[in-house]
Amino acid sequence: MIRNYFVIALRNLLKNLLHTSINVWGLAFGMASVFLITVYINGELSYDKFHQHPENLYRIVWVNENPQTRTPHPMAQALVSDFPEVEAAVSLSPLFAAGLTKETHSFRDPNKKERYDEQNILSVDTTFFDVFDFPIVEGNAKAALKQAGAILISESMAHKYFGDQSAIGKFIAVDSADYLVQVLAVFKDIPENSHFHFDFLVSYVREKSLDPDASFYSWKDFGHYNYLRLKPGTDAKVLEGKLMDWTRKYLNWSSETYSSMAEQHFGFQLQPITDIHLHSKLRWELEPNGNAEYVFILGAAAFFTLLIACVNFMNLTTAKSAERAKEIGVRKTMGAFRYQLAFQFLAESVSTALIAVVLSIIIIELSLPLFAYLLGHPLQIHYVQYIFFALGGAFLIGLISGVYPALYLSGVSPHSVLKGKLIQSAGGVRFRKTLIVVQFSISMILISSAIIIYNQLSFLRDKNLGFDKENILIIPIKNDEGFKRFDALKNGLVALRGVRSVSAASNIPGHQFNQHSISLNGTPSYRIDASESFVDYDFFKAMNVETKEGRNFLRENPGDRENFILNETAARQLKSDGKIVGEQLIWRNDQHDMRGTIIGIVKDFHFQSLHEPIRPILFKLTKSAFNYLLVKVSVEDFSNSIKEIEKVYKEFEPTYGFEFEFLDDDLNRQYNAEQKTGILLSIYSGLALLIACFGLFGMSMMLYYQKAKELSIRKILGASFANLIKMLLTDFTILILISVAI
Repeated sequence: MIRNYFVIALRNLLKNLLHTSINVWGLAFGMASVFLITVYINGELSYDKFHQHPENLYRIVWVNENPQTRTPHPMAQALVSDFPEVEAAVSLSPLFAAGLTKETHSFRDPNKKERYDEQNILSVDTTFFDVFDFPIVEGNAKAALKQAGAILISESMAHKYFGDQSAIGKFIAVDSADYLVQVLAVFKDIPENSHFHFDFLVSYVREKSLDPDASFYSWKDFGHYNYLRLKPGTDAKVLEGKLMDWTRKYLNWSSETYSSMAEQHFGFQLQPITDIHLHSKLRWELEPNGNAEYVFILGAAAFFTLLIACVNFMNLTTAKSAERAKEIGVRKTMGAFRYQLAFQFLAESVSTALIAVVLSIIIIELSLPLFAYLLGHPLQIHYVQYIFFALGGAFLIGLISGVYPALYLSGVSPHSVLKGKLIQSAGGVRFRKTLIVVQFSISMILISSAIIIYNQLSFLRDKNLGFDKENILIIPIKNDEGFKRFDALKNGLVALRGVRSVSAASNIPGHQFNQHSISLNGTPSYRIDASESFVDYDFFKAMNVETKEGRNFLRENPGDRENFILNETAARQLKSDGKIVGEQLIWRNDQHDMRGTIIGIVKDFHFQSLHEPIRPILFKLTKSAFNYLLVKVSVEDFSNSIKEIEKVYKEFEPTYGFEFEFLDDDLNRQYNAEQKTGILLSIYSGLALLIACFGLFGMSMMLYYQKAKELSIRKILGASFANLIKMLLTDFTILILISVAI
């Protein structure tokens, strides 16, 4: 019996092929879209959950008016010693050059000539693998981290340098001096859903041996990333509440400082590691994080797309069922029971939804490469899970959309059906009109959201940042000592025909900046935090940053090496009127306090992304702390200019590879998340509108079919073509206008 229901259902679906196609494809697109976004959302929510008992993993952060991720190096192991509830702790840090720019090192297999520039290197405590669960493939990681001359590498790096041979015991030659480090352990490649990634690990044992007296490893330097593994059952909030009083025995701060911090709820806090990717927006993240708001936006877009598809499906199903009123009447007259008719309509509805499941898999497979490209990483599709999800959804949608014809139409009397009273039911017409309004209202909301995001992206792209970003090449300086012959390199580049100007800096706009406190000599207790950048003489000229007051650094003035230039925000925060040119400034860096004269104030410019307000920044003249060359070029004969620039560069730095990027492209990468969200939301908005339009097309076809006799009579009586079109379109136009208004 059940088999007959589905056979008859398939016959009816094939008989009304256009109606079936509209219904099936609309639902298939809705199912595919919500599944793809669900996979993406699951990926975003899965960050750092691959560790054993991730609920016990925390990062220590420092919270004040400008909260940050970095805390003192000794803090991790001190917590293990002083708090029994802390099972293990680790301190780690990328290898930083000046200004928190990652160092680049040149690696090679000593038996080969090929060199590779590597940046993804972490320095860690020997307890690293006590806290994190990154699987070891070969070697003894714990023992390796106790040796100064050891290095740990990922599987992909082992294959890159040593092919199919075992990497254990082999050496890697580092930089031009070919300093050798020995591979003593190999770990699996870091999963995509980790909030930080690395290809190489070196021990703090090595780093401290190179600079044993560095204040970088002291309590006064907030320069490391500290993580804890708490014992099961530990209340992290209770432990967090003890931290500030506990630090009194390690930090030489006054009681007044501690009281002020307590009043403002400043201090050390424990941040769950599973919250970092989507919910952390602190300074100096190890990597750019995701954004919970964008995940919510895309999730809502997918849900609304599916909702439109479901509403569309229900609307067309109920409308088409009403067309079959005579069939219902005849069947009931011939003795069909109500439950038989109900099962028949449910079978047709469920069959349509099941066909949509099959088509949705095809859509997923075809759109997967594009979707992965937009998100920037491959998606893990588990079709077994999807089939269970889709089949359950298909049955649910089929049952819901089939309830009306199954229960209502099958229950009316044959007398009413055969007289046609059912078709003219005012309640049924109002219900379908309401569904159309709902569909198009949601579509318009999605389209409006996509337009808003597009306008926002246009604003981000076109806003005047306060400096010249066009036709400026960024060339990384990979030698951590900078170019010892920088002036000669600069003169060689400036002499090239396609080069307009050359400068250098430790940091470039859009990247992270180191930060320390500054104060005026007259009010040393009033400090503000300021980002800092080390620059050469021509930095402001090359970047076209306008000087508001005072002057720039001058070659003919050797004393400028001790002086400072600030931006307007720093000047205003140090002194309400901003008139500070000529005053003495105290700059408290990692090593010691430095004093110098403020010789100039430059106009504010956006040295960080537009997500951030303009903050204080300090500029210091240097010759040895450069990380980037900034070369302004002519667009004419660009290819030849690049070749000439590379040739000059290689004369001064033969060990490392030559790379370049345009500054404006680098800046635009800050807004990748917005761009991806805008593109995906536009796709979903268009898809939702398309599904709604298909539904409207199907509804209009049925309406015109029902009014075929009326149209014929009106035409015979003299109605013009324009009048007929107006009559047919008026109802739908009003519904769409209502949707737009909503």
